[in-house]
Amino acid sequence: TGTWKGTLTPEGRTPTGAVLVLRQEGSSVSGTAGENEEERHPISNGTIKDGVVTFEVGVGDSSMKFELKLNGDELAGAVVREREGQQVKATLALKRASS
Repeated sequence: TGTWKGTLTPEGRTPTGAVLVLRQEGSSVSGTAGENEEERHPISNGTIKDGVVTFEVGVGDSSMKFELKLNGDELAGAVVREREGQQVKATLALKRASS
């Protein structure tokens, strides 16, 4: 639960900003994800189990799948973007933003 900010680094591309606003209820996770505060998209199929947060975000005609490991005030892991049968992999590193 909370706001998380950091960097998304696609393979072979320039890193961009990343913002997640997450809400946990039991093992279910909901919220939004995007490049910044103004451009966020709803997440779907969000879960947390054994410190691993997984969810999907649809952006236009593509889908992004996230698998992030929670470690205190940090979330980090892999993102796979699928579009027209092609996959682009990225890493995501976030820290919990102070409230």
